[in-house]
Amino acid sequence: MAHERILVAMSGGVDSSMAARLLIEQGYDCVGGTMRLFGDDASPATSTSAEARCGNARDIEDARAVAAQLGIPFTVFDCREAFDRDVVEAFVQAYERGVTPNPCTLCNRRIKFGLLLECARSMGCGTVATGHYARVRTRLDSTGNPVYELAKAADPAKDQSYFLYGLTQDVLAHVRFPLGDLIKERDVRAAAQAAGLPVAHKHESQGICFVPKNDFATFIENRRGTALPEGDIVSTDGTLLGHHHGAIRYTVGQRKGLGVAASKPLYVTAIDALANTVVLGDEEDLFASTLIAEDWVWSAPTTELARALAHATETQEGLPASAQIRYHQPNQAVRLFLEDGDASQTRAVRVCFDQPQRAIAPGQAVVIYQDDVVLGGGTITRALKGTTELRR
Repeated sequence: MAHERILVAMSGGVDSSMAARLLIEQGYDCVGGTMRLFGDDASPATSTSAEARCGNARDIEDARAVAAQLGIPFTVFDCREAFDRDVVEAFVQAYERGVTPNPCTLCNRRIKFGLLLECARSMGCGTVATGHYARVRTRLDSTGNPVYELAKAADPAKDQSYFLYGLTQDVLAHVRFPLGDLIKERDVRAAAQAAGLPVAHKHESQGICFVPKNDFATFIENRRGTALPEGDIVSTDGTLLGHHHGAIRYTVGQRKGLGVAASKPLYVTAIDALANTVVLGDEEDLFASTLIAEDWVWSAPTTELARALAHATETQEGLPASAQIRYHQPNQAVRLFLEDGDASQTRAVRVCFDQPQRAIAPGQAVVIYQDDVVLGGGTITRALKGTTELRR
């Protein structure tokens, strides 16, 4: 709708910059905004540390320059306190519980499409747009009310729907993804170069934005002010194989850097946070056919899902769908069963795969699809192989 006022979340990268340009060309009244997520106000723009990434000094200045070139107002939102509490601290606590967290999904849910949407409304903007590669479609239900569908992007190499499963119907009604139908290298970067945007060739950030060099263990040690506790490395039958200097340094599926000598390849199959042990086994020990996930958020209408999932559970047939347990994984055929509660207030869902999956990691997200449409997702709590639980 021409003249609709939209807050464009500008990260200082090429994607969000082109999202703003495209919306301006379509006649929208755009306001640029960047979230300051961490670091101090004096962080130098030339810093190569984590403080120069993801909404901090250098990125903020890049976003400001693009907004000026596009001729739109620009605002910096100080979100450091909320980000530290809701994302960083949650990330650290998850590792301390012995699970592998996914901070990007939490940041999208709590910060980028939570707090930022509140900021947008305070500025008279009813909608937030970002440079994410995903699509929002609208259809009418049987009563004529609009239903919003979060769908995969046209560019399979850049699709980010996996990280966006936490967007509910209320949120999807107020977001725009202008790049969802575009191919990045063919369309977006080339258009940015043709438009003379200063970030046309800027490299994408990699890893967790607030963790320097992706060194999670050192980051957590520095934050807590103490060294990680040492513990045992054991085999699946309990045999002592060696010692570790912090279970956080390991992840399910890891093969290299285990710190033990063995006559055959060994893999991290589980991490027991309570016992502070790392368990090693054969590669076949990594495969499981079922997982349990909690903390579910449904992108699709919960009323429709509640009926379908309850019926599928009662008949013991399971709701047919597909799932991803990691970013960029091809969709895997599954059947869903309620473990308890109903779909509108789901606490746990059992996800049964047609084919066993390798290295299911508790703490990570499992995202459920129907074709290319996201139904929702949850946080993996455990994986099941027959009667054996694989815990991270």
